[in-house]
Amino acid sequence: MFGRKKPVTGARDAAASAEPESQAPSSTGPHDRSSVPDVREYYTALGYGHIDLGSLVIGVPRGRDLNVALDPAGQPEFHVVTQVSRVIPRAFAAPKSAGQWRTMVAGMREQLEQQGADVSVVDGPWGRELVAVLPGAVFRAIGVDGYRWTAEVRVMATPELAEQAAEEGREVFRHLLINRGDGPMPVREQLPLTIPDEIQQALTQARSQQAAQQQAQAYQQQMAAGQQGRSGQATQAGAQAASANPQAAPGNPQSAPGNP
Repeated sequence: MFGRKKPVTGARDAAASAEPESQAPSSTGPHDRSSVPDVREYYTALGYGHIDLGSLVIGVPRGRDLNVALDPAGQPEFHVVTQVSRVIPRAFAAPKSAGQWRTMVAGMREQLEQQGADVSVVDGPWGRELVAVLPGAVFRAIGVDGYRWTAEVRVMATPELAEQAAEEGREVFRHLLINRGDGPMPVREQLPLTIPDEIQQALTQARSQQAAQQQAQAYQQQMAAGQQGRSGQATQAGAQAASANPQAAPGNPQSAPGNP
C-alpha cells in the first residue's frame, strides 16, 4: 500500500522523539520466537490455529480466515480476515536500539497526508498507533520495536466498525512470533517469509495470472493508443484533402446547393 520512505525529520519528528520509545511488553507479545519453546503448544493453548512462515508465525483466532494475496510487487501477504476487519501482519529488520517504529509511523503519516487522508497518531497498548481516515475506510497501523526487529499489523475496516477492527488487530498482533535470525540485513527491510509448499504452488499460479493480466492490459493500452494515433492521422489527412479541394469543403459557398 505504501512505498518505503526515508526517515522524516523536522518539527513533527523532533516532537515525537521526546515521547517514550515503544518496546514489546514481554508478558503480552509480540514475542521473539526463541522465547517460545513449543510453537504448536503455544497456539493450541490459546485455541488458535497458526501458520509458520519462518521469520513470522501468525496465530489465527477461532472464527477467522487466513487468506494469502499478492501485493502490487508480486510478493505474498497473509491476511487474517473477519466480516469486520482485514489484518495484515509484517515484520522488519531493525537496529538494536528502539526507535524504528516511530520513524515508520512518521513516514506513513507524511505519505498518507499527501494522498489527502485525515491522519492522526493515537496512544495504544504498545505506544503509537497511526489512524488514517480514507473515503469509506479506516486504516490503522499498530507496531512495536523488539530486539533487532519491528513488528507491525495493518488493519482495514469500514468507519462504523473501526474500533472493533482495532481490537481484532491487537489480538492478532500480541500473539505474533518473530524470528529475526542472526544474519545482517538492512534496517526496515521486510523479513523474508518461508512459504509452505502447497501455498507456494498457488502463489506461482497467481503470479502467472497476474503477469498475464498485466500483459493483456498493456496490449489493450497499446492498441487504444494506436487507434487514437490512426484516428488523428485520418482527421489530419481529411483536413488536408479539404484544403486542397475548396469546392468539396463543407460550408464553402461555392459548393452550397443553389448557389449561383
